[in-house]
Amino acid sequence: MTEKIVLYSIIGIAVSTALSFLTKATGKSIEIDESRKFNLRMNKLYGFMGIIGLFFGLLFLIFIPLTTESNNGGICFAVILMLLIFWGTGIPCLLYYRNHRVTFDENTIIATSVYGKIREIKWTDIEDIRFKAMSGLLILTTKDDKLKIHQHLVGLSKFIEFLENKTKWTRKELKVPIEKK
Repeated sequence: MTEKIVLYSIIGIAVSTALSFLTKATGKSIEIDESRKFNLRMNKLYGFMGIIGLFFGLLFLIFIPLTTESNNGGICFAVILMLLIFWGTGIPCLLYYRNHRVTFDENTIIATSVYGKIREIKWTDIEDIRFKAMSGLLILTTKDDKLKIHQHLVGLSKFIEFLENKTKWTRKELKVPIEKK
């Protein structure tokens, strides 16, 4: 019983620390580049966690079958379950870190999706904005397109500042969990 309390406490502390680190980075100050644009990238913790997930999945894939004497359905199920857990979280984290970025200036927003698809919209074309707390995505909708922007982009508070100045929506109204700097 005591071991479970300690284990769950460690998990709770680790998750809380990671989320605190990710949220703090959204408020990080970013500089404008030479083309007069702001560039937002995903937090490095996403890349690190993606690599860790892939590594642990690979360990289970290799060592579970090697350390058991018989290959039965239970072993196959355990390997598949571990791959789903570790690769199912590691691959999306790595894709977000590697691909997802947002570049914006006074007139336009260019977002690269988690799959590498690039979309561009103008601030004036935005018809609706929603924040989906479960997915952590800020969804900007125009007549023809949708941009999905993740809440853990480093420097996202600058984007939210522009969003408040260029549109009718506010961070409070959207319930985006990013502090005003």
